Amino acid sequence: MSALLEKIVSNASDWRWITTVVVFALSYFLGRFYHRVSKYPKGPFPLPLVGNLLSLRNVKDLHSKATELSKTLTRTFSLLYVQRERGIRRESARVCEEKEVSRAYIILHHGAVPCTVGRLGELQTQGHHDILFEDYNPRWKALRKVALLAVRKYAVSDSLEKLCADVVDAYVDSLPKGPQVIDSRKPFFYLLYNVIGVSVYGTDLKEGDKDIRRLEAIDNLFLEVAPNGLPSDIAPWLAFLYHGREKKIESLFEEFREIVGKLFTKAEATYVAGKTENFTHAMIAAREEAIREEKGDAEYLTKGNMVQVVLNIFGAATDTSAGELQWLFLMLAKEPSIQEKIQKEIEDTIGSAPPVYKDRARLPYTVACLLEALRFRPIAPLGLPHKASIETKVGDLVIPKDTGILYNVYGVNHDPTMWERPEEFRPERFLDSATGQLRQEAGPLITFGMGPRTCPGEKLAHADMFYILVRLMQRLSCSAPGKPSDVSLNGSGSSLFLMPEKQDIVLTRRN
Repeated sequence: MSALLEKIVSNASDWRWITTVVVFALSYFLGRFYHRVSKYPKGPFPLPLVGNLLSLRNVKDLHSKATELSKTLTRTFSLLYVQRERGIRRESARVCEEKEVSRAYIILHHGAVPCTVGRLGELQTQGHHDILFEDYNPRWKALRKVALLAVRKYAVSDSLEKLCADVVDAYVDSLPKGPQVIDSRKPFFYLLYNVIGVSVYGTDLKEGDKDIRRLEAIDNLFLEVAPNGLPSDIAPWLAFLYHGREKKIESLFEEFREIVGKLFTKAEATYVAGKTENFTHAMIAAREEAIREEKGDAEYLTKGNMVQVVLNIFGAATDTSAGELQWLFLMLAKEPSIQEKIQKEIEDTIGSAPPVYKDRARLPYTVACLLEALRFRPIAPLGLPHKASIETKVGDLVIPKDTGILYNVYGVNHDPTMWERPEEFRPERFLDSATGQLRQEAGPLITFGMGPRTCPGEKLAHADMFYILVRLMQRLSCSAPGKPSDVSLNGSGSSLFLMPEKQDIVLTRRN
């Protein structure tokens, strides 16, 4: 026995033995890696450990690069990040066929899910469950059911209509008379955070201002520190190289959750059955209704989970709505004739009266401008990551189980086979040329997602944007600081959010 051990030890120190073991291990690893890669549609050539990170190192707008690659590769192609077996999303890719965008602009990735899932998801949920990062299971279905019910209850309420008008009026009244040069981002995030703060948590516009302003500041800091998400979402070991950034984001999330939890508890204390004064009340009422219908859901509808769902709605309704309004007002500054049409339609139809929900049908051009902004510059150009829950097919392409899936929302929204002259801002594409009314099916507008994972706050976002846009157009006008043609419609360079690059606009009170 000792002789055998001595032989093994002596062989282990032999360079030929070491070389053989290393070559065998590398060959096995490379063979296994590229065998797995061969199961996916063609894409940029990946490397072990780093995937396509090197080939994408100089890419600022991943959605634009993906659209470019779709012209030379199949429209469904693969981008590999790092091989970390992790999955949070579950949704069949067959939903693409249901929306008639089969094989169109789908990016497959195996292993790590980039950007919003991963470490960021863990920081947000902190052991609780929500409707963004949860698997498709009974808990997710119970939470989503409550969220959708609450949105339906509150989005069409009189209180939201009045609130939006009051918030806009307070902001416009605070502006000095005459042209005011303003950072194009600030008005819309200020307005949306006020609207969401009051509508979701019932904060007083003055008393709750400190907490709401801090939430807005945290949002701005997040975009500054991690515009493309955290490095550890791509490769866990990058957390050690970018330790400072990771800790900064962790502290921001911790503070954000603390404030949101405090606001939820305060709103919860004022809830009275039968009365819905804010969205938190609507959520609590929806939870009670859901439990009456299905008592087994009670175990999923805990306070911690409810806070997370409200946080989902809060995030979806602020950044998306504020960003889209910012894009739209930049377009109004660039194309003054569009603003003139909106204001004329409003004046001829409702005059100076604050907008109400039923006015959407009476102001088709105004609504068409909002829809065109959503198509033209989707705030989340790649949507949120999904995951194939079963092996499935999109067209003739086989997508293995557990494959990560990203929809190139920007690519679909700018596909010339689906949209006429997609690079032009043309609200008329959403209007019936004969009647002037909104078209029911103008095209596959997937800005808020697709299938069961469609953004639950979509209805609320549409309502907020409509009320705010109409009231702003009644109270002020927007123009460019210089030549209208100088207004930029370029993004800020983030692959996570398609936000406008920093620039000013001019706001002038009309009354």
